[in-house]
Amino acid sequence: MGEKVDDSSFSIDLQLFADPDKTEDPTQRRIDKAREEGNVAQSKEFNMAISFLGVTALLYFIGSTLVDDVVKVFYDYFDLNTEIIDQNLITYGMTKHLGLYLKVAILFIGGALISLMLGLIQTRFLLAPKAIKFDISKINPIKGFKNLFSMKKVVELLKSLAKLAVVGILSYQIIVGNMEAVTGLVDEDISASITFTVSLIMQIMFQLGIALLIISLIDFWYQRYEYKKNLRMTKKEVKDEYKDMEGNPEVKKKQKEFMQKIVFSRMIQEVPTADVVVTNPTHYSVAIKYESGAMPAPKVVAKGMDEIAFKIKEVARENSVPIVENPVLARTLYRDVDIDEEITEELYKPVAEVLAYVYNLNKS
Repeated sequence: MGEKVDDSSFSIDLQLFADPDKTEDPTQRRIDKAREEGNVAQSKEFNMAISFLGVTALLYFIGSTLVDDVVKVFYDYFDLNTEIIDQNLITYGMTKHLGLYLKVAILFIGGALISLMLGLIQTRFLLAPKAIKFDISKINPIKGFKNLFSMKKVVELLKSLAKLAVVGILSYQIIVGNMEAVTGLVDEDISASITFTVSLIMQIMFQLGIALLIISLIDFWYQRYEYKKNLRMTKKEVKDEYKDMEGNPEVKKKQKEFMQKIVFSRMIQEVPTADVVVTNPTHYSVAIKYESGAMPAPKVVAKGMDEIAFKIKEVARENSVPIVENPVLARTLYRDVDIDEEITEELYKPVAEVLAYVYNLNKS
């Protein structure tokens, strides 16, 4: 007896090709980017099924006239019609049987247009130039080997087998069910035979269309599931994308600090122009400016807490700007009035009293 071979040594663990880290649903940005590259969820089986039914409907409406045209062609070429002697057969056919060719063209073009429109509708009229660009990764042998063992390939194989089985079984059942009528065609004229044949083709196409439609609905659900599964992201990818969209937190922090420095610098430059600085006196400082006739009401030109409040008072002293201690007014101004904003009506009286005090102090 020969040595028994351990088949397990040749097995392939398909899980080796999976990425267990991709646990997060795709973000809208990831979906939009995939769409730009032409990667969308769609079911080719759905297009095929509706195309079958659409062509069947077209054949239903033009079937009777199509039969008449086919019968005319048959009699024209097989009934020893002497008109075709010494004539160019192509030119003769195009002029004599143009109606037949137009009807056949309607069936083919109609089926193509239906399939095209359904594809556009499924992709929401997507036109993706990036999808036709050359990409070296598409011919990557490692990636191609991985795809051989993907669940998508298995599903595609099962769908192909299912379609083949459906076509074979339905066609067989319909033909066997009409076998008596088929054998009886030998006693019928050509018009009746062609009419029956067209009717039988329509019956097969209609039932195939319905069967493929059922398969396509299942396939459509699977395609959407597979699409989102393939676009799944790792936690790191989600985090990196968030950084790209919102900006790196460290960079944003530095930008914020930079902007605060600019605002602080401009604010401090306004302190020497103020009429008075109101303090509480340790935590808050608010600089107020008022130009009679030029301003409808006094406005806050600078304010701050703690270190900034100390800096405002320091600059005020250096520039001989009066400093008035009024804890309640200082806190209220800091809370309710922004920089470069006029004070509210509720503060007119207490601010006026402070300004009057300062003006009287300057006169003396």
